[in-house]
Amino acid sequence: MALLVPPTATNLPEWVRKAATAINILLSRQAFPALSTAPDDPVPGQSYFDTGTSKARVWDGSAWNDLW
Repeated sequence: MALLVPPTATNLPEWVRKAATAINILLSRQAFPALSTAPDDPVPGQSYFDTGTSKARVWDGSAWNDLW
């Protein structure tokens, strides 16, 4: 009989950690600006809605990532 290992931040798949981070960021934001281009000089956690691609994006410190 295998024992169930409870999920922790270290044993969750990378996509789950990224999704949880993005959700937490979005929930803490007052505004989610709709822009046609990415903001200049973003900071980690900064997000916006790309009107050209109709996707929400978040800056992870090195690249913009689509949320959906």
